[in-house]
Amino acid sequence: MESTVEERVEQLKQLLSSENLSQNNKSPKMQLFSFLAMLNAYDPEAYLLMSECQQILGPPDPIHGGPPFEKRMEPFIDFINISGPSEPKCSIYQVFAKSAVNELAALGLSRSATMKELMVSLCGDQIQPHIIDSIKTLLTTRVVEEKGREKFSRLISDIQEKESFYKAVSVLKTAAYKLTGNTIFPQTLSRLYYVKGGIIDYTKAEEWANTAIRRAPKNSYVADTLGQVHKNQFLGESKPEEILRKAKVAFQAFKDVEVKADEEVSPDMVDSAGTESTSVTFNNRGYFGFMQVAKIAFEKLSGCKLNPSLNHSFIQEKKMEVEAKFAFFQWYLAYSQPDMQSLEPSFFWKDVVLCYEMYTTNKATESITFAGLLDSLNRGLFTSKGRRALFEEHQETVSDLEANQVFLKANYEVNFDVKAAEMYILSNINLSNKMHNSPLLTPVKELQAIIDRFLDTEKRCRSPEFYLLVLLLFWSDGQSLAVQDEENEEDEQQSTEDDLLEDTTWEDEASDDDQETREELGQLSLDRLLDPDLQEYVTLMEQAFETTKYAKYLRGRYLLPLFFLGKGSGLRKWIHKSKLDAIVEEKVHAELSDEQGERTKEKWRRIHNMWITGDVWRIQEIQDMLSPINVEPCQSPLSPQDHKMVYVSAGGKKIEAKTIVYPDDDSAPGPMLSYLGFTIQGPLVFRVKSMSGQ
Repeated sequence: MESTVEERVEQLKQLLSSENLSQNNKSPKMQLFSFLAMLNAYDPEAYLLMSECQQILGPPDPIHGGPPFEKRMEPFIDFINISGPSEPKCSIYQVFAKSAVNELAALGLSRSATMKELMVSLCGDQIQPHIIDSIKTLLTTRVVEEKGREKFSRLISDIQEKESFYKAVSVLKTAAYKLTGNTIFPQTLSRLYYVKGGIIDYTKAEEWANTAIRRAPKNSYVADTLGQVHKNQFLGESKPEEILRKAKVAFQAFKDVEVKADEEVSPDMVDSAGTESTSVTFNNRGYFGFMQVAKIAFEKLSGCKLNPSLNHSFIQEKKMEVEAKFAFFQWYLAYSQPDMQSLEPSFFWKDVVLCYEMYTTNKATESITFAGLLDSLNRGLFTSKGRRALFEEHQETVSDLEANQVFLKANYEVNFDVKAAEMYILSNINLSNKMHNSPLLTPVKELQAIIDRFLDTEKRCRSPEFYLLVLLLFWSDGQSLAVQDEENEEDEQQSTEDDLLEDTTWEDEASDDDQETREELGQLSLDRLLDPDLQEYVTLMEQAFETTKYAKYLRGRYLLPLFFLGKGSGLRKWIHKSKLDAIVEEKVHAELSDEQGERTKEKWRRIHNMWITGDVWRIQEIQDMLSPINVEPCQSPLSPQDHKMVYVSAGGKKIEAKTIVYPDDDSAPGPMLSYLGFTIQGPLVFRVKSMSGQ
């Protein structure tokens, strides 16, 4: 009868306890078994090659007449897996490995001693890459739990808890000295000395952070460790002079991170000599670290007796940089997130906003920028970054959006420049999403005329936002202008009736401005109105993305869809993502109410999962709102590896667009649904398998 896992675990404990064990007197087979147990207890994918096992066991090797490996490893061979077609790999199932590590520790073979011996034995002049990977996993990989990422790896945490802080230091020092080409071990040592819960020693933390920097002087992520040391060091400071001094040191450390991050390039842009420092994504920690230090300094200086003029001087000195970095994060978070599966932590936006409001005395929600205006429709939603930061916020009302539109219209009429035009046009699109028949909405033809003024000048100097608006305004939905005008007239009639019911007091009298607008309309290119070259604008938008700050700072991140093609015409056909989020939120809320009451974490998990899996596109209410499109395969030599290219039909013409196809739907049989969205880079088609009966 085959033994159960529990019975085999008990058998293993008896075998280990029967061995004559001591820290300084272990048999070669016991040493090898303890190494395998240590590796697999904390990394189930780890292994040792048979040649490495034979090296630990020592002579005589089987090829020189010695006994076979299986014989030498008795009685533990039954717990060792041997696999691999060429050179066999040896490992232990994790359930047995964990039990063995615990039992060995109880018998006197500590985790720290075993780990150090493992590194001494296997980290010679030529270390196998898989050994380095396993050591890094054991000593530096931090598990992500529901409450967030753990402070240290499970092994380091176990050593601290079951042995001592200094034993953990000793293990990491061994790794740092043995693997001198790696920065992660001195970085982890630095964290060990400054993270609360251990023995705080900022001098040693700084020393190890500088050791890591010497190993990789151009790496911004390594430089960030020193910034974190200095930030944490002045957290407990209360003397005004020391707060200012230590804040200055921390600011400089994060400035170094910022400079190095700005100089890093994507790995696919490295020159042949490989001289650049590379990073798949832009490291935002220099920017964010500055905001955190500025916020902490402000709070501390506000709570202590400091010369008012000195305090005022400090605030004024940092104010412009705070404003600039707030503007950075406003568009950075409005246009992207780390990847499709994850977001920045909730405190991220919270710290940025609080810092901005401290130094400027302005409300972050009142900052009128393109990204801020675009993000305003998200406010109040469960998934908004403001709600995630635990700010009290309310959804924008029709009155709010109409007030924005009136203000930005006046701003455009005064400034008459492209930025003012962009903001004014976007305010109309936002308002249309909230109330498609608002009496204040500007007719599409007038908005087309406004942006038309800038289309033939400085083509390659315009922003992605500019071409986003061009595409939204000129994208053909297959309806004739006559049909669009008819719908607009119906909307105007309905809005008049709504005005009477709601007692709206907005004035809508003819003025000189109306005459100027009509003159602008007369100048709108008829060819562009009837036959716009949408592919040219898509290309210009992508080029604008690549040649502006966005390609650099958003590289490697998931670009969020901003608008989707819906049913209807004119501005009505562009659906802001917030409308889809609201529908998903309502559906998940109803599901949770039926089951066990609303739970915030579970609600967020389900909402997020619907976007990740593509289930959002299968919600009937969303399908009723969006306009499905037909696509054709496009074999483009410039097609990015992470996106398939397709042709989308617009106004009878084929437009190239990237696609997202959900993994579970890519090879499954059956018809596909395709929906068109726009990111800050250009059009993006979402393709999902249609459910049966649709």
